[in-house]
Parts: sequence; structure tokens; C-alpha cells
Amino acid sequence: MEYEVVDEKLISETELKEKYTDYVDTNYETGKKLVDHIKKNVKTGNFEDTFNELTALNLGIRDDYLRIIIDVAPTSVDQVRAILAPLKSTIKEDDIKKILAVIKKHL
Repeated sequence: MEYEVVDEKLISETELKEKYTDYVDTNYETGKKLVDHIKKNVKTGNFEDTFNELTALNLGIRDDYLRIIIDVAPTSVDQVRAILAPLKSTIKEDDIKKILAVIKKHL
């Protein structure tokens, strides 16, 4: 079977689970491993709602980092700081607590 790339877009594991798991070819070992990984590791319930709530906080965090936060589903301030460390920006602890509240709400 041949496939054609029609678009390249960064998606999170949560998005993959919600929207595209039905399209993964599980007849191949790679497809089986991908589906197993997603079922075991994706914790967040609804990607779109979680992403929209995090975006609505207006913290100036890039979309790709918001996707990582949703996938990792951090439970502590230090975990959020570790995810955001490459951005080299300062985010207040109150804002990080808001992020954690949104993630906790959607677990």
C-alpha cells in the first residue's frame, strides 16, 4: 500500500488518539506499537477543550509547547518549568498553577 503526504502538521499524542487512531494500520508492527503506546500513555481527555483553555490564559506560550504540556500532563510546578525551560522565558508561579488546574480538570 502506498501513501501520499498531503499535509505536514505537528500534532500531539492526544490529538492522534482522538482523531487518527482509526486510520493507523495495525497490520504492521509499527502501527500496533503506536496504538499500544497511545492507549497506555495518553492521559488527557479532550485535546481541543484543554488546548483552548490553555490558549485562553494568554501566557505567551507557543502552541507546540502547549501540546507538549497536554501530552505530558504534568502534576507539579517543577514539571511545567522543565517543559518550558527551552523557551528561556519567565512564567510566574501563579500562571503555572493555572496551567496545572486546566490539565487536572481534563484528566
